[in-house]
Amino acid sequence: MMHRFRKWLYKPKDNVLNIINQIMDVCIPQDRAPRDFCVKFPEEIRHDNLAGQLWFGAECLAAGSIIMNRELESLAMRPLARELTRSLEDVRGTLRDQALRDLNTYTEKMREALRHFDVLFAEFELSYVSAMVPVKSPREYYVQQEVIVLFCETVE
Repeated sequence: MMHRFRKWLYKPKDNVLNIINQIMDVCIPQDRAPRDFCVKFPEEIRHDNLAGQLWFGAECLAAGSIIMNRELESLAMRPLARELTRSLEDVRGTLRDQALRDLNTYTEKMREALRHFDVLFAEFELSYVSAMVPVKSPREYYVQQEVIVLFCETVE
């Protein structure tokens, strides 16, 4: 039951973020923040509604909440969470204004708001997920890749 409630809670946020991501893919394709760090996330973390959970987490942190048993990390992330939620509201407002004017034009103000949001969201994603679960070090990731290559060579 709780799992269904969580899905319902994050779904509208996921839809908004998916639309913003689609707009960023068209509007600022070469200026997107790198997300290479996501490959280091455990498999169970990478799912469709992660973005909605991150948005919810940012809102909670910005409002003063603390991540479960992670007070120091919460305090450290709070300024980033506040800036991210402000940036998201700026993006939504800019997109709303632009939609009322011309859907086929991407103003520099819109591009800048999207770039800023994308960088903040990537930073928050890495910080938040790293605080919640152990993220593989570059060495652990390299060893995993080596094992995969050896396995593939063995199968061939």
